Amino acid sequence: MGYQCAYCGLRVRLEGDPRHPGHGVVEELMKSGEPMTLPGLEVLHRFCASALRAGSGGDTMLRRAWLGWVTDRFEASRPRRHFGIRHYSRLGLHPARMRAPRLFRKHWQVRKMRCAALASHYYANAR
Repeated sequence: MGYQCAYCGLRVRLEGDPRHPGHGVVEELMKSGEPMTLPGLEVLHRFCASALRAGSGGDTMLRRAWLGWVTDRFEASRPRRHFGIRHYSRLGLHPARMRAPRLFRKHWQVRKMRCAALASHYYANAR
């Protein structure tokens, strides 16, 4: 049994490299909808905590896609690189570099689904 991320709902990693974007961290979060309460401690992925501090919203699927994308990049032997939230809003796609920039939205939606599925499968087995 593990902990679920309070931001994206996937399980957090508690073992392995602590620099991993899916490694669990404890953050103070304000409970929305409850007036004047103290912040509660919640377990988040390292990447989700930085996304929350950056004010990145979006639906759950987009949050999971961001986590899937950054995890894929980390697992591709790039652990020393900084994985900030602003670098992944396009999930690695750049309209100017595409052969048909008008198809950016379609390619982005496919990549979003693929990265979200990757995160769901990867973190289902997290320990």
